[in-house]
Amino acid sequence: MKKSGILQTYQLRDSRLHGNDILNNFFQKFRKMKGEKVSKRLRETIQENIKNNKKMLSLYLTAGFPDLELTEKIILACDSAKVDFIELGMPFSDPIADGPTIQKAADRALQQGVNLRRIFQLVERVRKQSDIPVILMGYLNPVFQFGFEHFFEECARVKIDGLILPDWPVEESEPYQPLLNSLDLDLIYLIAPNTPKARIKKIDAISRAFVYCTAYTGVTGKDNRPLPGTEQFLKELKTKLQNPFLIGFGIKSRQDVEFYSQYAAGVIVGSAFIKFLENSDESKIVQNIKRFVQELRGY
Repeated sequence: MKKSGILQTYQLRDSRLHGNDILNNFFQKFRKMKGEKVSKRLRETIQENIKNNKKMLSLYLTAGFPDLELTEKIILACDSAKVDFIELGMPFSDPIADGPTIQKAADRALQQGVNLRRIFQLVERVRKQSDIPVILMGYLNPVFQFGFEHFFEECARVKIDGLILPDWPVEESEPYQPLLNSLDLDLIYLIAPNTPKARIKKIDAISRAFVYCTAYTGVTGKDNRPLPGTEQFLKELKTKLQNPFLIGFGIKSRQDVEFYSQYAAGVIVGSAFIKFLENSDESKIVQNIKRFVQELRGY
């Protein structure tokens, strides 16, 4: 039977693993893994905020921007500032969802030699000091080059909480859900205002933590003015999704946070945070991040 799509290409390139053999190999390997499983802290964080009627704030930063040492300090500063969870970007040369600001940050990180191995080392250091949930966001090509088995193994080892891989469609990632679930590793899917309703329903059905809703179609960092129909789309999501959803792309001000928080469980701020870091005094990064978060939240 002929397979199609991204994973077909990757499976054919890897002569050792094909089709269900990949999953069987993973399951056998992870059954033998020792040590603590990844906690359910991402889902627990989300549910606790919903229970307390508190809107969530997540910040995106690119691993290695401005550099890896500062990335560690920034994550810890975000934890100190009561950011709910971190979206940590895995820099890649050919992103499909990132706008110019995040592309520039990724280029700078790549020029410093940042790769998945160094990112896992970074998260391992953070885990010794903080339990803030961390979601890795990136693209499938580096994951394939690193090795699917090795990638998931390292995610479990350093206690990554979730993954956002925009070019790994639900049709091709769904067979991996049992494995990811066994590791308490939540795969976060993106939807947009032009996503077909049937597809939204399918994504909602297999999601466990939350659904990532983009405020518009296109790449990150654009001017974020709700288009006609956006408000109705968000109202429908609020009433029909069984999972909470957070809104990202173009969120840059307190006004944006207030508008989108009417409908969503919270927001994700990316390009605006990268620009803030680019212009921030590195010696005052902790105080500056606290102020940045307070300005977004209004308290």
